[in-house]
Amino acid sequence: MTPKHAADLELAQRIVVGDEAAATEVFRRLSSEMYGFARKMLDDAGQAEDALQETMLAVLRNAATYDGRVALRSWAFRILRNKVYDIFRQRSRDILVSMADPEAASFDPNGKWNQSFAVWNDDAELLKIVQHCMEQLPHNQREALHLCSLEEMPAQEVAELVGVSYTNLRQILHRSRAAVRKCTELALGKAP
Repeated sequence: MTPKHAADLELAQRIVVGDEAAATEVFRRLSSEMYGFARKMLDDAGQAEDALQETMLAVLRNAATYDGRVALRSWAFRILRNKVYDIFRQRSRDILVSMADPEAASFDPNGKWNQSFAVWNDDAELLKIVQHCMEQLPHNQREALHLCSLEEMPAQEVAELVGVSYTNLRQILHRSRAAVRKCTELALGKAP
């Protein structure tokens, strides 16, 4: 057990005995990046908040099962990942039909256009394209790319989190980066 894992285990044991400061510390350490991950994966702020809340409750309730073999962060992210998958499964069961006018927000009550035209921002447009391309990736590729590239988690930690070998993770990352590059080039009209 590494010194970091031993410190994580001690923190989890403090949670088990009801130490509120330890629970607050875990929330302070993890909530921001976990919310960011959930938000990117789910593309819905409300569902991301729900997933984070359920995850933090599960971390607190199950702190006694944490054994220090992996970083507390990885352990908590695995719980979050399962919560995100639960939401995806629920979404696939739900049939959503909206009768709302998708353009209604573009007009005021008098029927006047209430939107202004923004100045073109190349960086913002490129970011939108890349985000769109990432959303098109299979879930496992999007998740791995997000954790390694945007959350800057170490690859070995990501491999453990998603349940694949380090070698397999490198292939997943290679494929996802290639797919995003190709999609971006197509969107920009730069494809060969």
